[in-house]
Amino acid sequence: MRDRSIGEMATQCGLSIRSLRHLEEKGLIVPRRSEAGRRVYGADDVALITKIMVLKQSGYRLSEISAAMLEPSLDSRSLIDTQIQHLTAKQREIAAMLRRLHQTRDLMENCAVPDVDGLCSLINEAQKIMTNQDYKDIAKRYSFSEEEWDRWQSVGAALFPDDARTTYEHSWESLIARVEHAVQRNIDPASAEAQNLLGEWLQLQQPMLDALGKEHWSKAASMYADMESWQTDTVKAPFSAAVYGFMTAAQKCRAEKAQAPCP
Repeated sequence: MRDRSIGEMATQCGLSIRSLRHLEEKGLIVPRRSEAGRRVYGADDVALITKIMVLKQSGYRLSEISAAMLEPSLDSRSLIDTQIQHLTAKQREIAAMLRRLHQTRDLMENCAVPDVDGLCSLINEAQKIMTNQDYKDIAKRYSFSEEEWDRWQSVGAALFPDDARTTYEHSWESLIARVEHAVQRNIDPASAEAQNLLGEWLQLQQPMLDALGKEHWSKAASMYADMESWQTDTVKAPFSAAVYGFMTAAQKCRAEKAQAPCP
């Protein structure tokens, strides 16, 4: 492949000359210079620019693209796989948004909206429907059937109706806040403090575990362990990945201690 000028490179890649210079300013490409001081682009530059373009199309900002991401080990197949993953995620987002719009429209067609309060109530009802459906779609990835997901919701409502549910939710909120504080202070998961927090965590889980069974709970654990891959602005776990990781580590410490031989 013969060397190309900046104009020829821009035409081949479908970029502007300004864009190529910007990539150079960011340190992502370093074209050679001719004896006359003009930029010269060879085959290696083409390969780098192609990778950068695919990474950008996959959702990365230039500020997030590092030299390590442009190493030869990141081959064309890996780049295409990255783009497929990004586009698949976008496709899910678009499908979810379309579903939300259709559900909101259906509610508006079937409900009278006389005033602002009524409209707010309608929007809130639509959001609950949409959020529950989003959670159902996520749960399917972790082998939950729709019936199992609905059972999870109905069991929770039966165990903790009305005021009891409010008290239960407040207990969880208080515990999660204290675990967050422990994480921020880098508390050892094997410490007495962490083990006491774990005891509260397991105690709050126990009614649902007893009602649903270990298989159901195991699926939920897998879903929460992978929460960083599915959370969005509208669909979030009730606690952070750091909190869940801390509790998992504390439980592992407890199990290891229980298995240790007596002195």
